[in-house]
Amino acid sequence: MYITPSFNLIKSQGQRQFSTTLHRLIPTLSNTNLLSTFSNSPLNSPIKVIENGSLNTINIKNFYSTVPSKKKKNNVPPPILPRENIGIFGCMNAGKSTLMNLLTQQATSIVDDKPGTTADVKVALMEIHNIGPCKLFDTAGYDEEGKLGQKKLQKTHNIVKESDLVIIVIDKVAGSNEVNETEIIELAKRRQKKIVVIQNVRDNSPEVISTYKGLPSLQINLNNKNNYTKVIDFIQTYGIQKKKSVVPLLPQHVLGPDKTVFLNIPMDAETPGGRLLRPQSKCQEFCLSHFTSTFAFRMDLVKGRSKDSSVSEAEKKRFQDAIARIKPSIVITDSQAMDLVGRWVTPDIFPNVQLTTFSIMMINQMTDGQLPRFIKGLETLKTMKPNSKILISEACNHDRLTDICEDIGTQQIPKKLREALGSSVVIDHAFGREFPSAQLKEYSLVVHCGGCMIDKQKICARLDDCIENNIPITNYGLLLTHLNSPKALKRVTKPFC
Repeated sequence: MYITPSFNLIKSQGQRQFSTTLHRLIPTLSNTNLLSTFSNSPLNSPIKVIENGSLNTINIKNFYSTVPSKKKKNNVPPPILPRENIGIFGCMNAGKSTLMNLLTQQATSIVDDKPGTTADVKVALMEIHNIGPCKLFDTAGYDEEGKLGQKKLQKTHNIVKESDLVIIVIDKVAGSNEVNETEIIELAKRRQKKIVVIQNVRDNSPEVISTYKGLPSLQINLNNKNNYTKVIDFIQTYGIQKKKSVVPLLPQHVLGPDKTVFLNIPMDAETPGGRLLRPQSKCQEFCLSHFTSTFAFRMDLVKGRSKDSSVSEAEKKRFQDAIARIKPSIVITDSQAMDLVGRWVTPDIFPNVQLTTFSIMMINQMTDGQLPRFIKGLETLKTMKPNSKILISEACNHDRLTDICEDIGTQQIPKKLREALGSSVVIDHAFGREFPSAQLKEYSLVVHCGGCMIDKQKICARLDDCIENNIPITNYGLLLTHLNSPKALKRVTKPFC
């Protein structure tokens, strides 16, 4: 049976648009009786395409085929493509905001002849073909003077640390601030960033690709909207580093159709309504995408910690019975429950069950597998002196209900640290997206959360700040495991090390 339809395929705005008849007809050919016929039918013969005003010939099989592929399909989805951070830097009125608007093709940033128009960092999200998802940063001019200018410069330095690509914009006529420009370039080089230069001209000077201080440079008029493609091509060619392999959230040996991941999720007054916390939901999605079942268990911490042994034993039995019934490959718990889980999930009871925490899982992935550095940070606890200062850094912003529950960052960890190190230890906090990099030398230790609410570039910038200042850093999950159940420390890190 042959069906020989006549179709025109019209290509418009980069998309191939089939006629309604084609959409309706071809699916009807996909039943088993017609597949073999279809593969040899005249549908494989050329059809006409209208493209850019001219009539061309193509083979319909290249666009739409109902014949199933004989290739073995990998049903595990690829890892999410990391967002590329692109920072735009330069003097006041060099054309930074103009570049931002050219790239986003809209008035994202305010542009004005008055110096210092960009008062704070402007952020825009967009997709650039052949690069992927991008976050653009339009920064204040690094040559602004005064106290306010210094505050802006500090923020500019932070954006350099968080950028994958650093774009230096220079006004070809006005020139640049040599001191600040060199400072930005040297910082970017030290942090191993990719750097390109765009020399902005205000006239019809020809576009020229050359080098500036050994860096790839493009001379171009950023005010000309027609130059969009040329700027994008320059960034794609000279500014994008080869993508690193993505560290998986969990190791392969705990995943698979025959395995189950056990999620221990205590809930308290700070638990948001209607959803799981980001590490929990991210873990569940990751497991399901790898055909791995998950089992969520809500542990009652109040009962588990009860001084009434009958109550605590009943909660212990409920928890251990669930593990025995499910037979998971790994138990992943909230860090604050390690005082119980560390004692209830031991090798002698569950020899085939691995153990870790959500916070450890997250920090390992967010820092591209640098978990050993956070483990090493725990060693400083052995030599901590009285009156030492410890910084607890928690990336998320939420209403901490300390009067009705024990918040992990402001109550549980400080309490455990003072019990272990003495009441004289000084504890500071840094919440949200700001990190006191300029004051790090004041601290003997930084304790960081899993970093689930900030991007990978920001958490890695914080880690690099600690490394540059020779300040030990560790993690919520590691610290609470070490303080609550020292024998379990090797167990919670073993899945990743």
